[in-house]
Amino acid sequence: MKLNWANRQVSPGRSVALGTFDGVHRGHQELLQETIARKPAGGTSAVLTFDIPPEQFFRGNLQLLSTFPRRTELFHVFGIDEVAWFNFGPDIASMEASHFVERILVEEMKAKAVICGYDYRFGKGRAGDAEYLKEQGERLGFEVKIVPQVQGTGGYTISSTRIRTLLQEGDLTQVRECLGYYPTYQVTLASQTLQFDPALVLPRKGLYLIWYQPKTGPSLAALGLRTTGHEMVVTFLHDQPHDRAENELVKVGLLAKISEDESPEITEAKVLRAKEMLTSICLQEGRVMLK
Repeated sequence: MKLNWANRQVSPGRSVALGTFDGVHRGHQELLQETIARKPAGGTSAVLTFDIPPEQFFRGNLQLLSTFPRRTELFHVFGIDEVAWFNFGPDIASMEASHFVERILVEEMKAKAVICGYDYRFGKGRAGDAEYLKEQGERLGFEVKIVPQVQGTGGYTISSTRIRTLLQEGDLTQVRECLGYYPTYQVTLASQTLQFDPALVLPRKGLYLIWYQPKTGPSLAALGLRTTGHEMVVTFLHDQPHDRAENELVKVGLLAKISEDESPEITEAKVLRAKEMLTSICLQEGRVMLK
C-alpha cells in the first residue's frame, strides 16, 4: 500500500482534505478552502485521495469528470501545497478504518486538522465516517472539520454524480455553475481533431463552442463537432493558430452548446450563433474562466 506524493515537503504537521474530488467542483472547493484556512503554523496543506473513485473501481467502468493529473493540477491551482494518493485496489479496499486513521493520517500524514464532507465514508466496508473521524481526532489529537453540502441555484446538492449527468446532457450552463469554471481538459490535437481521454465523460453529440489554449501563443475560440467516440473535430472561428505541432497537447474548455446537429457542415448561421454566444460569455464573465 504505497502512498504516492506530488510536491511533498518536509512538514511538521498538515491540514488534510479527504475525498475523491472528481471534477474538483464547488463543494470540493469548500473543503480545499477550509484545509488552507486550517494549515498549522509552519506546516502545509494537503489532499489525501485516490487515483480513481472507489465506486468506479468496483463497477469496472471509468466515467470521470477529470483525469488524476488534471485533479492534481486543480488542487495546486486552488492553493493546496501537497497531494498524497493511493492507487485504489483490493488492498486499499480491505484497509480497516482504524488503520487508515492511525497509520496513514496520524503517522504518515502528521495530520493536525482533517477536513471532509458530510457524507465521507472510508475503510473496509465503508465502516468509517465523519463522526468516527471526530471521535478518533479527540483521542489522537487532531481536529476535524465536517463541511456541509453545497447547493446550487434551485436548492440541489452539487455532486460529481449530478455534474456527470448534466455534462452527458450537454447542459454546460449548469455544469459551469456546479464546477465554478468551464469544464476544461488537457487533450491532444492531431490535425483538426481533439482526442480526449476515453475515461472522461463528454457531452452528447453535437456542435459546441470551445476555448482553445495552446502551450504557446494566444488562446482562440473554435467550434468542436462531437460525433462518435472521444473526439471533436475543430473549426476555428477566426485565424487558425500558427506553427501548430502535430499531436500537440493543448487545454480546451467547453463553453456552450451551439446545436445538436451532427452535420460536419459549418454554416454561416452556426458561426454567427457561436460568435454571439462568445460575446455574451465574455461580457458576463469579463474573461473566459478556465482553471
